[in-house]
Amino acid sequence: MTVYHRIIIKNQQGMHARPAIMLCELIQQFESTVRLRNCHNIEAQADSVIAMLMLDSEQGSYIDVEVTGPDEEQALAAIIQLFHHKLEED
Repeated sequence: MTVYHRIIIKNQQGMHARPAIMLCELIQQFESTVRLRNCHNIEAQADSVIAMLMLDSEQGSYIDVEVTGPDEEQALAAIIQLFHHKLEED
């Protein structure tokens, strides 16, 4: 099974290097595969910082998160937590 969630980018600088690195490090804790898709249907594997930067997601845009694997529910919950609490910048 695969789980999905749409995340709105809230921080002022959008999806830049620091959030991409944090997400990449987070998903390494899980066995599941994480794919991201922006509002222009550009996809990226979340295990590649460079690929995530190519999403060019700015504040107010969204990223669809797709997680597939044995621990997909836990991985998705951790990703949501990261975006909603740790990536909100002033």
